[in-house]
Amino acid sequence: MDKELQGKVALITGSARGLGKAIAIELATKGADIIINDIPPMAEVAEQTVAELKAMGVNAKFYPGFVNNEEDVNRMAAEVGQVDILVNNAGINRDGHMRKSNKPDWDAVIDVNLTGPFLCSKAFVPLMAARGWGRIINISSYVGRTGVFGTPYYAASKAGLIGLTKEVAIEFAKKGVTVNALAPGYILTEMMLKYPQEYQDSITAKIPCGYWAKPEDIAYWAGVCASPRAHYMTGAVIDCNGGWYM
Repeated sequence: MDKELQGKVALITGSARGLGKAIAIELATKGADIIINDIPPMAEVAEQTVAELKAMGVNAKFYPGFVNNEEDVNRMAAEVGQVDILVNNAGINRDGHMRKSNKPDWDAVIDVNLTGPFLCSKAFVPLMAARGWGRIINISSYVGRTGVFGTPYYAASKAGLIGLTKEVAIEFAKKGVTVNALAPGYILTEMMLKYPQEYQDSITAKIPCGYWAKPEDIAYWAGVCASPRAHYMTGAVIDCNGGWYM
């Protein structure tokens, strides 16, 4: 197995379960030590994930904290120290048509999905730049590329994250830090599987590949972006969506 990330430390936000956990496992497979971050109520699940990672032979630890809370983020950065790979994965969604939308829902989604990556990047990228090596991987969405009916908050947050990706990529390109985004389509996570089967089938019918991604299918691309060999790709958006958006 290629251990190209041996000696690197990766922090993945929102990684107690789901896509974040799959990304943590992907990077651990490549030899990286892992920092699991999630909100305090997810502590028990997060510690189970940490145990799984340790069983793979890497160092792993759980740091609770809210990515949209600057004090939490700065405290985590001070305690963790070296982070070579930052994956801004934590996110929430609240559906709502524009006619019935409201500012509290807007604030909540933007705060986690866009302010969170801003605060985490701000906290960790200076030390990456000082060491001359770093990877930031932002988990956006095809929704940020195309827009989807009934998702004004989510679409805006994920489109904004693509803009943030490109700006930070330009700013730190000469410092050895690459910044890229993934824009996944539909993923078979616990959250999505709660939707009615009829709804799931209607989505499947629209995907050119004819099936939903598994979390590890998207995690693979995080591994690509994190690779030392990916040094010449920055500011990119990888559309891993089964052909939904081309």
